[in-house]
Amino acid sequence: MPTRDAVAPPDGRTRYANGERRRAAIVDAAMEVFAEQGYNNLSLRQIADAVGVSHTLLRHHFGNKETLLQAVLTRREEAESTWRAELFAEHGLLDALPLIMAHNATIPGLIQLDTVMRAEAINPDHPAHDYIVGLAERFRTAVRTDLESEREAGYLREDVDLDLTATQIAALIEGVQAEWLLDRSVDMAATVGDFARRLRKAPTIDS
Repeated sequence: MPTRDAVAPPDGRTRYANGERRRAAIVDAAMEVFAEQGYNNLSLRQIADAVGVSHTLLRHHFGNKETLLQAVLTRREEAESTWRAELFAEHGLLDALPLIMAHNATIPGLIQLDTVMRAEAINPDHPAHDYIVGLAERFRTAVRTDLESEREAGYLREDVDLDLTATQIAALIEGVQAEWLLDRSVDMAATVGDFARRLRKAPTIDS
């Protein structure tokens, strides 16, 4: 008969939870590696070394480099899209845009990851090509929806073309982030905030 102090082996749920935590930790570490070194020039074994796990363990959790990349990109999008949607809902798009850029200035590694992944994924043969294309489309769609909300609330100029402006905002964000990675004196929040102000409807003066 087992003693009262005997420790039971972990059950299936505990092993699963531990495995998920290990998997999430690997994804977070791989995100930093991709941000610093890119994706194309790394083998799965090199990634394992950089992350600090064995090649066997990395293959156990992800199978191949493409699956790991997909996990990194999905985790990044989920975290950012939820936070961004909450910010837009609280402040409105025009006020939220400079806040987003000020936040992005505090996470240079992730901004570098975004920029490097976009550049590498231009190649249609890149494993993340379709994902990055879809991500850009989802972002433009979300921005257009928020622009429409700003117009309905009376904050947006009536002559603003929503589709064109959504593309301009997406392009401005990507462009200014690339400039900032090269020159950290670039004020991303001020640059994007200035564009947002130009979209505002002029305040009416009560007679």
